[in-house]
Amino acid sequence: MIMSVEKLIELAERIKDEKLKKKTIDLLKDIKLTHPEFQKYEKEKPEDVRTPFVVNDVIAIRDLINHTISVVEACIKLADVIEENYGFKVNRDVLIAGALLHDIMKVYEFKDGKPTGLLLDHSALALAELYKRDFPEEVLHLVISHAAPSTNPPKTLEALILHYTDTLLALVEFGLYSQMFERKEE
Repeated sequence: MIMSVEKLIELAERIKDEKLKKKTIDLLKDIKLTHPEFQKYEKEKPEDVRTPFVVNDVIAIRDLINHTISVVEACIKLADVIEENYGFKVNRDVLIAGALLHDIMKVYEFKDGKPTGLLLDHSALALAELYKRDFPEEVLHLVISHAAPSTNPPKTLEALILHYTDTLLALVEFGLYSQMFERKEE
């Protein structure tokens, strides 16, 4: 079942910091690159974005919106477990904003499940846009450190939560999609 950006906006409503909530929702409602150098890039509708994920030369195609919803919801639940069982305080506003925006610029990086050939990947594009829109450094860190390998590994609890949740769910999606693909071939 394909969800829409509206579900992402609904999740953004959980951000308590009004300024961060507004910035996050504004970007989700109108995903665009505002830097003049990036105006030439075409974007796909978020609901249509399919991204490849490769493990051992096997490719699975996944859906951006469903992936993002799953990552946000899992991050929130993991934050609950960490706070309840370990006593660490998780900045949920930063975690939710970062999880919502970590892959959002894949609307420029992929079309029809294939790379568009941009020089900068979705993490770099998102970092540039979030910086330009004056997002907090902590959110920028989550976005730039979410994928592996990265020259900027996770350095905060929130970044660790996002990084490992994103990686785990990507592998789960890969398993689900590759199994579906295998069944169709039998």
